[in-house]
Amino acid sequence: MHPAPSIILFTVLSGFGFGLISIVGLLQFLNQISEFDIIIFSGMGLFFSIIGLISSFFHLANKKNAIKSMSQWQTSWLSREAISSILCLSIVVGNIGWVFIQNRYINDVGLMLFLLSLFTVFTTSMIYAQLKTVPSWNTMLTPAIFIFAALAGGSILLMDYASLVLLLIFGVLQVLFWYIADQSFIYKETSVGTALGFSKNENIRSFDLAHTSRNYLLNEMVYKVARKHGVKIRYISFFSAFVLPMSLVLMFPGNFSVSVLVIASHLIGIYFSRWLFFAEAKHSVGFYYN
Repeated sequence: MHPAPSIILFTVLSGFGFGLISIVGLLQFLNQISEFDIIIFSGMGLFFSIIGLISSFFHLANKKNAIKSMSQWQTSWLSREAISSILCLSIVVGNIGWVFIQNRYINDVGLMLFLLSLFTVFTTSMIYAQLKTVPSWNTMLTPAIFIFAALAGGSILLMDYASLVLLLIFGVLQVLFWYIADQSFIYKETSVGTALGFSKNENIRSFDLAHTSRNYLLNEMVYKVARKHGVKIRYISFFSAFVLPMSLVLMFPGNFSVSVLVIASHLIGIYFSRWLFFAEAKHSVGFYYN
Protein backbone atom coordinates (compact mmCIF):
# COMPACT_ATOMS: atom_id res chain seq x y z
CA MET A 1 0.00 0.00 0.00
CA HIS A 2 1.15 3.54 -0.73
CA PRO A 3 2.58 5.08 2.49
CA ALA A 4 0.90 8.50 2.42
CA PRO A 5 2.76 10.91 4.77
CA SER A 6 -0.49 12.57 5.89
CA ILE A 7 -1.98 9.27 7.10
CA ILE A 8 1.27 8.21 8.75
CA LEU A 9 1.45 11.51 10.66
CA PHE A 10 -2.21 11.16 11.57
CA THR A 11 -1.83 7.70 13.09
CA VAL A 12 1.43 8.60 14.87
CA LEU A 13 0.47 11.99 16.33
CA SER A 14 -3.18 11.29 17.11
CA GLY A 15 -2.21 7.92 18.58
CA PHE A 16 0.31 9.59 20.87
CA GLY A 17 -2.16 12.33 21.79
CA PHE A 18 -5.00 9.97 22.64
CA GLY A 19 -2.54 7.72 24.47
CA LEU A 20 -1.48 10.65 26.64
CA ILE A 21 -5.14 11.52 27.27
CA SER A 22 -5.83 7.91 28.29
CA ILE A 23 -2.92 7.83 30.77
CA VAL A 24 -3.96 11.18 32.29
CA GLY A 25 -7.54 9.93 32.49
CA LEU A 26 -6.46 6.75 34.27
CA LEU A 27 -4.35 8.70 36.78
CA GLN A 28 -7.25 11.09 37.32
CA PHE A 29 -9.59 8.18 38.02
CA LEU A 30 -7.07 6.68 40.48
CA ASN A 31 -6.55 10.09 42.11
CA GLN A 32 -2.81 9.93 41.37
CA ILE A 33 -2.32 13.24 39.56
CA SER A 34 -2.43 16.92 40.48
CA GLU A 35 -4.81 19.48 39.00
CA PHE A 36 -1.89 21.33 37.41
CA ASP A 37 -0.60 18.18 35.69
CA ILE A 38 -4.07 17.39 34.35
CA ILE A 39 -4.23 20.78 32.66
CA ILE A 40 -0.70 20.58 31.23
CA PHE A 41 -0.67 16.97 30.04
CA SER A 42 -4.28 16.97 28.84
CA GLY A 43 -3.43 20.10 26.87
CA MET A 44 -0.46 18.31 25.32
CA GLY A 45 -2.63 15.32 24.41
CA LEU A 46 -5.23 17.66 22.93
CA PHE A 47 -2.55 19.43 20.87
CA PHE A 48 -1.04 16.26 19.39
CA SER A 49 -4.46 14.74 18.70
CA ILE A 50 -5.69 17.83 16.85
CA ILE A 51 -2.49 18.12 14.80
CA GLY A 52 -2.86 14.46 13.85
CA LEU A 53 -6.51 14.89 12.88
CA ILE A 54 -5.69 17.97 10.81
CA SER A 55 -2.99 16.06 8.92
CA SER A 56 -5.57 13.43 7.94
CA PHE A 57 -7.52 16.10 6.02
CA PHE A 58 -4.67 16.38 3.52
CA HIS A 59 -5.40 12.81 2.44
CA LEU A 60 -8.89 13.76 1.29
CA ALA A 61 -9.43 14.52 -2.38
CA ASN A 62 -12.44 16.75 -1.63
CA LYS A 63 -11.85 18.26 1.81
CA LYS A 64 -15.20 20.04 2.03
CA ASN A 65 -16.89 16.63 2.22
CA ALA A 66 -15.03 15.70 5.41
CA ILE A 67 -18.18 16.24 7.46
CA LYS A 68 -19.81 13.34 5.58
CA SER A 69 -17.28 10.96 7.11
CA MET A 70 -19.48 10.78 10.21
CA SER A 71 -22.67 9.79 8.41
CA GLN A 72 -22.14 6.01 8.22
CA TRP A 73 -21.44 5.25 11.88
CA GLN A 74 -23.61 2.09 11.78
CA THR A 75 -21.24 0.28 9.43
CA SER A 76 -18.08 2.35 8.97
CA TRP A 77 -15.12 2.32 11.36
CA LEU A 78 -14.02 5.59 9.78
CA SER A 79 -17.28 7.25 10.85
CA ARG A 80 -16.98 5.79 14.34
CA GLU A 81 -13.43 7.11 14.54
CA ALA A 82 -14.52 10.62 13.56
CA ILE A 83 -17.40 10.68 16.05
CA SER A 84 -15.40 9.23 18.96
CA SER A 85 -12.50 11.62 18.26
CA ILE A 86 -14.73 14.68 18.43
CA LEU A 87 -16.56 13.38 21.51
CA CYS A 88 -13.35 12.53 23.34
CA LEU A 89 -11.63 15.83 22.58
CA SER A 90 -14.76 17.77 23.57
CA ILE A 91 -14.74 16.06 26.96
CA VAL A 92 -11.01 16.80 27.32
CA VAL A 93 -11.65 20.51 26.73
CA GLY A 94 -14.51 20.45 29.24
CA ASN A 95 -12.37 18.60 31.78
CA ILE A 96 -9.51 21.09 31.43
CA GLY A 97 -11.96 24.00 31.85
CA TRP A 98 -13.58 22.42 34.92
CA VAL A 99 -10.24 21.73 36.62
CA PHE A 100 -8.95 25.23 35.80
CA ILE A 101 -12.05 26.98 37.18
CA GLN A 102 -12.90 24.69 40.11
CA ASN A 103 -9.32 23.67 40.99
CA ARG A 104 -10.49 20.08 41.48
CA TYR A 105 -11.37 17.16 39.28
CA ILE A 106 -14.01 14.45 38.96
CA ASN A 107 -12.54 10.95 39.10
CA ASP A 108 -15.23 9.33 36.96
CA VAL A 109 -14.53 11.75 34.12
CA GLY A 110 -10.99 10.37 34.10
CA LEU A 111 -12.29 6.84 33.62
CA MET A 112 -14.54 8.05 30.80
CA LEU A 113 -11.58 9.69 29.04
CA PHE A 114 -9.41 6.61 29.53
CA LEU A 115 -11.95 4.31 27.89
CA LEU A 116 -13.09 6.71 25.18
CA SER A 117 -9.56 7.64 24.07
CA LEU A 118 -8.57 3.96 23.77
CA PHE A 119 -11.80 3.25 21.89
CA THR A 120 -10.88 6.04 19.47
CA VAL A 121 -7.48 4.45 18.83
CA PHE A 122 -9.24 1.09 18.43
CA THR A 123 -11.58 2.49 15.78
CA THR A 124 -8.58 3.81 13.85
CA SER A 125 -6.91 0.40 13.92
CA MET A 126 -10.09 -1.39 12.81
CA ILE A 127 -10.19 0.65 9.61
CA TYR A 128 -7.19 -1.46 8.58
CA ALA A 129 -7.75 -4.66 10.58
CA GLN A 130 -11.13 -5.30 8.89
CA LEU A 131 -9.60 -5.51 5.40
CA LYS A 132 -9.44 -9.16 4.36
CA THR A 133 -7.83 -8.06 1.10
CA VAL A 134 -4.70 -7.02 3.06
CA PRO A 135 -3.77 -10.18 5.00
CA SER A 136 -0.99 -8.54 7.04
CA TRP A 137 -3.54 -6.08 8.50
CA ASN A 138 -6.37 -8.57 8.89
CA THR A 139 -5.33 -9.74 12.36
CA MET A 140 -6.04 -8.73 15.96
CA LEU A 141 -2.38 -7.77 16.26
CA THR A 142 -3.24 -4.61 14.33
CA PRO A 143 -5.48 -3.09 17.04
CA ALA A 144 -3.07 -4.47 19.66
CA ILE A 145 -0.07 -2.56 18.30
CA PHE A 146 -2.12 0.62 17.81
CA ILE A 147 -3.48 0.53 21.37
CA PHE A 148 -0.18 -0.34 23.04
CA ALA A 149 1.65 2.22 20.91
CA ALA A 150 -0.75 4.84 22.29
CA LEU A 151 -0.41 3.62 25.89
CA ALA A 152 3.38 3.30 25.70
CA GLY A 153 3.77 6.73 24.13
CA GLY A 154 1.42 8.36 26.60
CA SER A 155 3.14 6.76 29.59
CA ILE A 156 6.64 7.95 28.63
CA LEU A 157 6.11 11.24 30.49
CA LEU A 158 5.85 9.20 33.70
CA MET A 159 9.44 7.99 33.16
CA ASP A 160 8.91 5.09 35.56
CA TYR A 161 8.64 1.32 35.45
CA ALA A 162 5.04 1.45 34.22
CA SER A 163 6.22 3.10 30.99
CA LEU A 164 9.03 0.55 30.81
CA VAL A 165 6.57 -2.35 30.97
CA LEU A 166 4.27 -0.81 28.36
CA LEU A 167 7.21 -0.16 26.02
CA LEU A 168 8.35 -3.75 26.46
CA ILE A 169 4.88 -5.16 25.69
CA PHE A 170 4.54 -2.91 22.66
CA GLY A 171 8.00 -3.92 21.43
CA VAL A 172 7.15 -7.63 21.64
CA LEU A 173 3.83 -7.07 19.84
CA GLN A 174 5.57 -5.06 17.10
CA VAL A 175 8.15 -7.78 16.43
CA LEU A 176 5.39 -10.40 16.41
CA PHE A 177 3.38 -8.27 13.96
CA TRP A 178 6.37 -8.03 11.61
CA TYR A 179 6.87 -11.80 11.74
CA ILE A 180 3.18 -12.55 11.07
CA ALA A 181 3.04 -9.90 8.32
CA ASP A 182 5.94 -11.57 6.49
CA GLN A 183 3.99 -14.84 6.46
CA SER A 184 0.50 -13.34 6.04
CA PHE A 185 -0.24 -14.61 2.52
CA ILE A 186 0.84 -18.11 3.57
CA TYR A 187 -1.25 -18.07 6.75
CA LYS A 188 -4.32 -16.71 4.95
CA GLU A 189 -3.77 -19.12 2.04
CA THR A 190 -4.17 -16.21 -0.37
CA SER A 191 -3.22 -16.78 -4.00
CA VAL A 192 -4.09 -15.69 -7.52
CA GLY A 193 -7.00 -18.12 -7.43
CA THR A 194 -8.53 -16.84 -4.19
CA ALA A 195 -8.00 -13.24 -5.33
CA LEU A 196 -10.14 -14.06 -8.37
CA GLY A 197 -12.77 -15.85 -6.29
CA PHE A 198 -11.76 -19.44 -7.03
CA SER A 199 -11.04 -22.20 -4.53
CA LYS A 200 -7.65 -22.15 -2.82
CA ASN A 201 -7.03 -25.66 -4.21
CA GLU A 202 -7.29 -24.57 -7.85
CA ASN A 203 -4.06 -23.70 -9.64
CA ILE A 204 -4.84 -20.39 -11.37
CA ARG A 205 -2.31 -18.23 -13.18
CA SER A 206 -2.52 -15.20 -15.46
CA PHE A 207 -1.35 -15.42 -19.07
CA ASP A 208 -0.44 -11.75 -19.35
CA LEU A 209 -0.19 -8.59 -17.28
CA ALA A 210 -3.44 -6.73 -16.64
CA HIS A 211 -1.86 -3.42 -17.69
CA THR A 212 1.26 -2.41 -19.53
CA SER A 213 1.67 0.92 -17.71
CA ARG A 214 1.16 2.35 -14.22
CA ASN A 215 -2.40 3.00 -13.05
CA TYR A 216 -4.24 4.07 -9.89
CA LEU A 217 -4.29 0.58 -8.35
CA LEU A 218 -0.57 0.09 -8.91
CA ASN A 219 0.22 3.51 -7.47
CA GLU A 220 -1.97 3.13 -4.36
CA MET A 221 -2.10 -0.59 -3.59
CA VAL A 222 1.02 -2.20 -5.05
CA TYR A 223 3.94 -0.51 -3.34
CA LYS A 224 7.20 -2.45 -3.33
CA VAL A 225 9.93 -2.11 -0.73
CA ALA A 226 13.29 -3.79 -1.28
CA ARG A 227 13.75 -6.51 1.34
CA LYS A 228 17.15 -5.20 2.46
CA HIS A 229 15.76 -1.68 2.90
CA GLY A 230 12.75 -2.96 4.84
CA VAL A 231 15.00 -4.83 7.28
CA LYS A 232 17.19 -1.75 7.82
CA ILE A 233 14.16 0.42 8.53
CA ARG A 234 12.87 -2.17 11.00
CA TYR A 235 16.15 -2.05 12.91
CA ILE A 236 16.09 1.76 12.95
CA SER A 237 12.46 1.77 14.07
CA PHE A 238 13.03 -0.78 16.82
CA PHE A 239 16.07 1.02 18.21
CA SER A 240 14.44 4.45 18.11
CA ALA A 241 11.01 3.40 19.39
CA PHE A 242 12.01 0.84 22.02
CA VAL A 243 15.71 0.31 22.77
CA LEU A 244 16.72 3.95 23.27
CA PRO A 245 13.58 5.00 25.20
CA MET A 246 13.77 1.97 27.50
CA SER A 247 17.46 2.59 28.14
CA LEU A 248 16.87 6.24 29.02
CA VAL A 249 13.96 5.36 31.32
CA LEU A 250 16.20 2.89 33.15
CA MET A 251 19.09 5.37 33.45
CA PHE A 252 17.03 8.47 34.29
CA PRO A 253 13.82 7.36 36.07
CA GLY A 254 11.49 10.22 36.91
CA ASN A 255 13.57 12.78 34.96
CA PHE A 256 11.04 14.94 33.12
CA SER A 257 13.66 16.81 31.06
CA VAL A 258 14.99 13.53 29.65
CA SER A 259 11.43 12.50 28.77
CA VAL A 260 11.44 15.08 25.95
CA LEU A 261 14.31 13.22 24.27
CA VAL A 262 12.59 9.88 24.95
CA ILE A 263 9.34 11.07 23.35
CA ALA A 264 11.17 12.46 20.30
CA SER A 265 13.06 9.18 19.81
CA HIS A 266 9.91 7.13 20.33
CA LEU A 267 7.82 9.14 17.84
CA ILE A 268 10.56 8.90 15.19
CA GLY A 269 10.65 5.14 15.66
CA ILE A 270 6.86 4.90 15.48
CA TYR A 271 6.89 6.97 12.29
CA PHE A 272 9.25 4.48 10.63
CA SER A 273 7.20 1.49 11.85
CA ARG A 274 3.98 3.07 10.51
CA TRP A 275 5.70 3.77 7.20
CA LEU A 276 6.50 0.07 7.02
CA PHE A 277 2.96 -0.77 8.16
CA PHE A 278 1.66 0.76 4.93
CA ALA A 279 4.59 0.21 2.56
CA GLU A 280 4.97 -3.51 3.30
CA ALA A 281 1.23 -4.23 3.25
CA LYS A 282 0.35 -6.30 0.20
CA HIS A 283 -3.13 -5.94 -1.23
CA SER A 284 -4.51 -9.02 -2.99
CA VAL A 285 -5.16 -6.88 -6.09
CA GLY A 286 -1.42 -7.13 -6.66
CA PHE A 287 -1.94 -10.67 -7.94
CA TYR A 288 -3.43 -9.21 -11.11
CA TYR A 289 -0.13 -7.50 -11.92
CA ASN A 290 2.37 -10.27 -11.15
